[in-house]
Amino acid sequence: MAVLHEAKYAALFLSEAREHLAAIDEALLALEQAPPAAPPQAPADAIGASLATVFRGVHTIKGMAGAMGYQAAEQLAHALESYAEPMRRAGHAPPADSLQRLFDGTELLRAAIDAVPSGQVDPTQAMQAFLRGLAAAPEAGPAAVTPEAVALALVAPDAVTPDPGAPRTIRLDARRLDTLLDLVGELVITRDRLLRALEASEHPDRAVVRAAHDAARLVSTLQDEVLQARMLPAAQVFDRFPRLVRDLARELGKEVQFTMAGRDLEIDRSLLDAIGEPIMHLLRNALDHGLEDAATRRAAGKPAAGRLTLRAARERAALVIQVRDDGRGIDRDAVRQRAQEQGLHGDSAAALTDDALLQLVAYPGLSTARAVTALSGRGVGVDVVNTRVRALGGRLELATTAGEGTLFTMRLPLTLVIMRALLVQVGGATYAIPAAHVREVLEFTGASRGTGALTITVRDETVPLVALQQRFEDDPLAPAAASVDGVRHVAIVDVAGRRTALLVDALLAQQDILVKPLETVRGARPWFSGATILGDGSPALIVDVSSVA
Repeated sequence: MAVLHEAKYAALFLSEAREHLAAIDEALLALEQAPPAAPPQAPADAIGASLATVFRGVHTIKGMAGAMGYQAAEQLAHALESYAEPMRRAGHAPPADSLQRLFDGTELLRAAIDAVPSGQVDPTQAMQAFLRGLAAAPEAGPAAVTPEAVALALVAPDAVTPDPGAPRTIRLDARRLDTLLDLVGELVITRDRLLRALEASEHPDRAVVRAAHDAARLVSTLQDEVLQARMLPAAQVFDRFPRLVRDLARELGKEVQFTMAGRDLEIDRSLLDAIGEPIMHLLRNALDHGLEDAATRRAAGKPAAGRLTLRAARERAALVIQVRDDGRGIDRDAVRQRAQEQGLHGDSAAALTDDALLQLVAYPGLSTARAVTALSGRGVGVDVVNTRVRALGGRLELATTAGEGTLFTMRLPLTLVIMRALLVQVGGATYAIPAAHVREVLEFTGASRGTGALTITVRDETVPLVALQQRFEDDPLAPAAASVDGVRHVAIVDVAGRRTALLVDALLAQQDILVKPLETVRGARPWFSGATILGDGSPALIVDVSSVA
């Protein structure tokens, strides 16, 4: 069969193969939890269905890899298919050693598929060794074949009658959606300009006004539909974590019950792509530092298996991702001691609140682990999460109780494409401050200077003051602000639990803006995270609050 080298076919292969691997992982995890010798009770028995999913998944990958000429993936899938066939015919949950071979084989199969973009299509030495070992391994599963298992094995995927009322889906390059959204954004800007022009006209034509408002309504509907088309279920990212948790728990010798909630919650694609790494770090942190081993848990009166939960929910205008464990909790005294050793926390008597504790555990390089392992010990896990969440315009929260467990909460905007922003004027130019960081806006009545830094007092609390014009011009002698009507304002922003007052010339409006990436030049100041186009067609820079505050 001819080898297909076109990039579009390779991308399609990668997408479909990874979907099949996700289904295989889910089926293997279900088999691991099944009773070892329970015969199927009906053709739809869960054990038989899981075995059929594994078999069909590797069979499909084998065919696709063969058509593309990817020999490593084809040979691994073929070997796994042959190894899983006796299990499928028997219909019984395979023994632990056979199941582990399937886990190991799918991991190598995933590596073979992930290596395709780099041009590596031949089996590696590790893959060849696995193939030899699998060929020498005895067939798994008992020899007895029940009639129900035979009936299940004969049900082919194509034999299922499609539901005429089921939603129809197609595969679409995500870049096309991004381009479409950019075009819709330009339409929105043009719509606003048209409406502004009609409002400014002294004698507008009624027919033109009606047509303009109809067009504006259609553009708004189109924008909503395009944004909705970018929404994907959280399961697209969540489904990779049960396998991760299972493998890490076995490596650490711990028993874990992992549950997920909110898999069906739809999340904007750009945000979905960004939350995978922070979730992975929080899960690894909970497995390594939070959950105890079975003996320690029993001694503390807990169940031997620790509970680890990943949850996604929508609360008002925010996406909430939570990772909770019922482990030992964070040792505040140990964190305080390590922080004092590094000169980060001087008061050994002051109470260490959850917010203060988070700032310490999220400090780069701070770790209570005395030895560096493959999983942790370098003090980068929570730091990576905190940095990533802040870059996404959200915030990280921590709640922990000794002996009961730890809860990490990521609060994120619902989308990275459109955000609510406070428009302000600084030095004659318009800037956008993400509303997610703004806690309140106050009239500026004056500042005081402490140890070289300007501050204001807000309800008996001293808050650092940053004059944005001085910051943007990088000139401490630049005028702090100059309002036309003599009234200046400060926006109180909150970044990682730290409050700062931003001094601006004037407040303009609060509205939704379309975020566009900003290409920065080498050596430029990192004061801005993006740009937007306002309704009158003028550009505005989006302030990176974490950099200026």
